[in-house]
Amino acid sequence: MYILDAGEVCSGLEPVLRIVGIVVWGIKVVVPIILIVVGMVDLAKAVGEKSEDKIKEAQQKLIKRAIAAVLVFLVVSLVGVIMTVVGDESYEECMTCVNHPWGCSTGNSD
Repeated sequence: MYILDAGEVCSGLEPVLRIVGIVVWGIKVVVPIILIVVGMVDLAKAVGEKSEDKIKEAQQKLIKRAIAAVLVFLVVSLVGVIMTVVGDESYEECMTCVNHPWGCSTGNSD
């Protein structure tokens, strides 16, 4: 039976894991910020028009977007926690690049 060494697999996949880490960071940080900023812009437009109905509608949209931003952040974090609980120790070595894509190193510098 052939057993793969996690270090060899991780070093071979380092570029891919780095890209995955950047995407995860974007989903976790950039998407919630964009959702909240867009909601604030909508609210500012509604306040500028001085229409009570549009202000209430913009407030509801802002609240929904803020809730969506929190959910996006929590879902990504929750998946990470579940993977840490379920995965074994070799999994953690590969996750270095996903969790820290700009300081990525799997520890194998052959």
